[in-house]
Amino acid sequence: MKKHNLELTLTAMFLALGLVWPMIFHAVGLGSMFLPMFWPVAAGAFFLSTPYALTLALFTPLISSLLTGMPPFAPPLVYVMMAELFVLNATIRFLYVNTAWGILWKLILGLALSRLALVFMVSLIAPWLGWPAHVFSIAAVVRGIPGILCMLIFLPVLIGRLKHESLYRLQA
Repeated sequence: MKKHNLELTLTAMFLALGLVWPMIFHAVGLGSMFLPMFWPVAAGAFFLSTPYALTLALFTPLISSLLTGMPPFAPPLVYVMMAELFVLNATIRFLYVNTAWGILWKLILGLALSRLALVFMVSLIAPWLGWPAHVFSIAAVVRGIPGILCMLIFLPVLIGRLKHESLYRLQA
């Protein structure tokens, strides 16, 4: 029961960060450039068991959309974000459980596959909205490069450091 309570608490914390962190970035006009919702969702994959991690990935953009309107339901970017974050989280979680790769490599592969999910989702919805799919896909991927680079620099250090804190050791 103790582990269940810790996981619920950590899931709530990562979810709260996934709601607040984007608000801060969007307030200064840097939201889509630095992918602030990706940070806590990616970090959650390293600390939560698979059901909690995947729940975090799906519900963070959904709850954010319901509370703040971002990502929007129309155009249906919330579904794009849900797919991206699910792929990111599932990839990292799978690699975390099944490989001995370092945090950086897990993060790189998770981010690469989430970008592919973005391109796939945009190619599905763009024709319905009258958008040029290839142009919109490329622009969305390129716009997120600063955030990806920042995540690759800071998240491995932060996750590695947090793995050694006493709260995490309670879970093991």
